[in-house]
Amino acid sequence: MTEVLRKSVLSNGIRVVTEMVSHVRSVAVGVWVETGSRHEPGPLRGISHFIEHLVFKGTESRTGPEIARAVDSVGGQMDAFTAKEHTCFYLSVLDQHLPLAVDLLTDILLNPRFAGEDLEREKSVISQEIRMVEDTPDDLIHDLFAERIWPGHPLGRPILGSWEVIRGLSREEVLSYYRAEYISSRITIAVAGHVEHERVVELFSRPLAGFARPGPARNGLSPKLVPQCEVIGKPLEQVHFCLGLPGLPQAHPARYVLAILNDILGGSMSSRLFQEVREQEGLVYSIYSASLAFTDAGLLFVYAGTDAEKFDRVVALVLRELREIRNKGVSPEEILRAKEHLKGSLVLSLESTSSRMNRLAKQELYHGHFITLDEMLASIDAVSLSEVREMATQLLDGSQLSLVALGPVHTPPSRDTLTL
Repeated sequence: MTEVLRKSVLSNGIRVVTEMVSHVRSVAVGVWVETGSRHEPGPLRGISHFIEHLVFKGTESRTGPEIARAVDSVGGQMDAFTAKEHTCFYLSVLDQHLPLAVDLLTDILLNPRFAGEDLEREKSVISQEIRMVEDTPDDLIHDLFAERIWPGHPLGRPILGSWEVIRGLSREEVLSYYRAEYISSRITIAVAGHVEHERVVELFSRPLAGFARPGPARNGLSPKLVPQCEVIGKPLEQVHFCLGLPGLPQAHPARYVLAILNDILGGSMSSRLFQEVREQEGLVYSIYSASLAFTDAGLLFVYAGTDAEKFDRVVALVLRELREIRNKGVSPEEILRAKEHLKGSLVLSLESTSSRMNRLAKQELYHGHFITLDEMLASIDAVSLSEVREMATQLLDGSQLSLVALGPVHTPPSRDTLTL
């Protein structure tokens, strides 16, 4: 598959990366800012997500409803999200409406009003969002897990922040934080679809010409995982738990090895955990493993939800599978199946210009250069059986194992049982 990947840097330091996809009529445009919940000082936790909401409420030239009508009038899809290490605003439209997409995104980036009445109204919306997570235990457990394994570190904080902080934020605090964080050196524009690179650069150069705020370099400390074993009692129908270990950071050279190890453990329907715990034992509806990766840290974890009386059994089975992989390794057949699953998922994701845009941006943010599809597929194919076995021995370290559970149980498993 031929990929036409281009990169330019505007005079103010903003990076523009594009991928030309000639066989589609759509274009996905994303403005990525390297600011997220990780970068917030404790007294302002949640402000990044709050700002992400507020920019859609109106600019100096458009009201919130006018922004929404402009998007709907061309059949576009506009949204945003805040993550631990970045915030993204994106818009998907037909290729002929690219100028409108650029106009809207640069307007909300450069000219948010942060009107007082909008702040108070959106605080109520954020309150409802926080409560929704608290009522969704399979989401909440991930926040609780991160808080406990990275105590005192910003990576352990919920992206939504604290309601006590959000309700007290003033317009001056929001505006000051926005000006300090939304600087040109932290912005990447990623565009994928039926577009020419030169056209994208031209369209963004004009509105961003005078945008050149300076800002300090990042200087945060890397997190250190502190092993935990805790049950948080709550009257739910099920017990939800995460069991995890340190993983690998985003740009680690062995990241494809870990991807295959994770796929074999619990990353697919044919994985060991899914087949053993759900299909053979019938103890859960949902169980999976996943690998999270950040600039300087990573996490390999297992999530499951089960009845209280089955909790100990499910934990024991998860530990058994981890132990089996660590001590006995994996088979060539499992390696081959995992490789084909990962490659197929990767190629299928490229059917979406939004997925391509996400891939472009994250490559620039974490690697600083393009990694083509062929290079990624070749890296997956190159992973050997011995590398996966070595990775299992290295990462599946019982002394680093953590378990946090939420639900109608009150006594955690003995720390002595959390061994590999």
